[in-house]
Amino acid sequence: MGPMRFPESITNTETNETLPVNDMKLVFQLADVMNQLNTGDANFTINFIPWIQNSPNGLYYYNGFKKSNGLPPTITEISNNENLTVQAPVDPLVTNVTDLVEELTCSPEVMARTARNVFTAHKAWLNSGLGGLGGDDWSEFAYLHNYLKYSLNVTDQALVTTGATAGAPFWDTMLPYSFYPHVDPITRMGRSIERAEYLPETSQVRLSWKNNFADTAFESDVYDYAIVAAPFSKVRSWRFPNTLFDPTLRDAIISMPFTTVCKVALQFSTRFWEHYAQPIIGGCSTATDIPGIGSICYPSYNINASGPGVMLASYTNADFGLRFASYSEAEHVQYVLNAMIEIHGDVARSQYTGKYNRRCWVLDPLESASWASPDIGMHKLYISAYFRTENNVSEPSILVVQDSKGQI
Repeated sequence: MGPMRFPESITNTETNETLPVNDMKLVFQLADVMNQLNTGDANFTINFIPWIQNSPNGLYYYNGFKKSNGLPPTITEISNNENLTVQAPVDPLVTNVTDLVEELTCSPEVMARTARNVFTAHKAWLNSGLGGLGGDDWSEFAYLHNYLKYSLNVTDQALVTTGATAGAPFWDTMLPYSFYPHVDPITRMGRSIERAEYLPETSQVRLSWKNNFADTAFESDVYDYAIVAAPFSKVRSWRFPNTLFDPTLRDAIISMPFTTVCKVALQFSTRFWEHYAQPIIGGCSTATDIPGIGSICYPSYNINASGPGVMLASYTNADFGLRFASYSEAEHVQYVLNAMIEIHGDVARSQYTGKYNRRCWVLDPLESASWASPDIGMHKLYISAYFRTENNVSEPSILVVQDSKGQI
């Protein structure tokens, strides 16, 4: 439920120029190296799957509107005929603001700079990304309402409607597994670390855990260094006895906000969406205003294959990513299935196999969240702290520890 998508290139829609995303070359180079190390072992070979982000025949289901054939219009039909949608009045000022936000955040120039060097582009954004103002110094609300003086209503409507997504042409689930045969002999699994203590007498780090949460005594081992890549959503519950960190790093561990996501994938007996008169071939273009559904994605692999197909029927974050965690699994899955039936028709009901996968990351005991969502100022303040080693502990925020014998 969490495969990685890698953007290989960005195409400027105005000039049709295609630029490689340079920092992603590191990923592809790593894959080449791992495939060389794992030559002959198909279980750990990395094969990238071309990813389809957008489909011109994705469905547009808003306000319950459908065509005479029982399906919603496609996004292409919507772009060619606005009468296929319910036209709600839009304040011209809201349009001005959404255009401004898009120009600031994903104009062709911004995207080109990001493709060439994401690190310098990020630094430039932090320093002067908002028309000369620091991009990490203003919230979207404060910039639009307090600085540009748009009204509360215009600001609110613009913030609800703005947003940008980037296509990713490759998809992979094997990259982490490719390391397994090389690190398994020196890796200790099944330890949920709860404490990390610096030992100044030996300049080492003691890590402690319990084999069962009901145990009263800790187990522990001592290591030379610890690289903590567990998310701060987990690390903030650790104890650091007799170990003081710089206040900046301490505050990052304690204060970093996190977003949470829920996904529901449903299996159908055929890939019925590929057999429409206007077939949907991959992509995450189907959109709906059914609350809490979020993104809907069709598989990019085995196009036009026979047999069952799996649809990512709901990928929702932020508030709904948290709310749905309070649903029972059965209730959440049924809610999403009902939405797919409403959008795609009874074919979704008749071809649903009863098989599904549902994951809400806030319920994951190893993560308790999905990704970090820094507040204003946190980029500039915290990033440098992540790269400093304090008390023989580094926090690039998986847990990797190494002792003097090379044991990881």
